[in-house]
Amino acid sequence: MKPTPRLSSAGFAGAALAAVLLAGCSPSGGDALSSPAHAAVAAPAQSGPAAVARGKIEVDGGLLELGPGVEGTVQQLPVKEGQSVQRGQLLLRMADDASRADLSVAESEWRLAQVRQKAKAARLPQLKAMLARWQTAAREGAADAHSVEEAAQQLRDAQSEAEVAQAEVQVAQAKVEQLRALRKRLEVHAPEGGTIVRVRTHVGSQAAPAHPVIILLPGRPLVVRAELNESFANAVREGMRATVVFDGDAGGSVPALPQAKVLRISPVFGAAHLQDDVQRGPVRVIECVLAFDQPPAGARVGQNVRVTFHE
Repeated sequence: MKPTPRLSSAGFAGAALAAVLLAGCSPSGGDALSSPAHAAVAAPAQSGPAAVARGKIEVDGGLLELGPGVEGTVQQLPVKEGQSVQRGQLLLRMADDASRADLSVAESEWRLAQVRQKAKAARLPQLKAMLARWQTAAREGAADAHSVEEAAQQLRDAQSEAEVAQAEVQVAQAKVEQLRALRKRLEVHAPEGGTIVRVRTHVGSQAAPAHPVIILLPGRPLVVRAELNESFANAVREGMRATVVFDGDAGGSVPALPQAKVLRISPVFGAAHLQDDVQRGPVRVIECVLAFDQPPAGARVGQNVRVTFHE
């Protein structure tokens, strides 16, 4: 049996150099990456989510808090919680006995002012004709200048009285319109169609403008308002696609939520309401609003969700 030949140090160095030269003469980089070994090293990893965030389902524009325009007693409340209403439908009416009486008086004063104004205006043609006759008589020498001046003065006085009467009509009309507007403030009508979520009053109770008594869920599309952590601020942009899932146990009892798209991103940071870091304190976030591709079945305003943003 022949002994195994051993390479000298010089021979080993030569073999290594030859291997390097052979590598340099290998096919182009594109061909090299085509091999499985190179592909496993050089190919980028499959892209994962660009960002994740917590969010809450809301109605676009938010809930509507409605109340009377003036303080008073609730006289009528023809709606109840859970009821669907149409735009312009009466939701609440305050007691209006005093305002109705005031309006009746004002309308009477307006009619009286109109009668006076018509009577004043009716005298003007007669006085103008009388002045014309005196002027004709004066030109013919049958009347003196003093009589003409008296007729002219009577016409000027009547014109002034007619103008004052017209102004009184306008003042009376303005008062009527003011009282009618005040009566409108005693009623609350639905600004748009929707569903009554909460009624915080009852007939006979007091209500005031500072305290809304009816909460209306308008029939607008549902959106997601997500809190994007500041570490993901530059990873999300308008138009980006996102997957939305319920946060908690609700996901198993309702249909899956449809895909969503980023509508807008707030330009300012704010404090988080859906997440907190006990060790570092309040978390700074950017609000991000997303719109569903189609109305989400089974979703309710106020539900918490998790949002995964994709490139």
